[in-house]
Amino acid sequence: MEINPIATSLIQQTQQKKSEVDGDAFENILKQAQETQDKKKLQEACKQFEAVFLSMLMKDMRSTVQDGGLMPKSNAREIFESMLDEKIAQEATKGPGIGLAQQMYKQLSRNIKINTIDENI
Repeated sequence: MEINPIATSLIQQTQQKKSEVDGDAFENILKQAQETQDKKKLQEACKQFEAVFLSMLMKDMRSTVQDGGLMPKSNAREIFESMLDEKIAQEATKGPGIGLAQQMYKQLSRNIKINTIDENI
């Protein structure tokens, strides 16, 4: 019995669950921001979404690189690269990022204003 296919399957399942949890967290924060009219929470949710997007982008970019190089492909390397991509994505969104969070914030904050106006009518 080989451990590699089992470990690879577990890594993929863990990454899938993590992305589902991240998506749920974004949705929950977004709902809370809309209910409480909290623009800081909305901005935080947009930044989290951008970080998840960047992490997925880096994972897909890394999958296009041929195996080999200085380090042989292994489960440890795969875990390290996954964690590295996630950390880079988080650090990238601390500044202006790629602009996705700002655009999402502009669009979603309009919806908050519209909801506030509709409630006053």
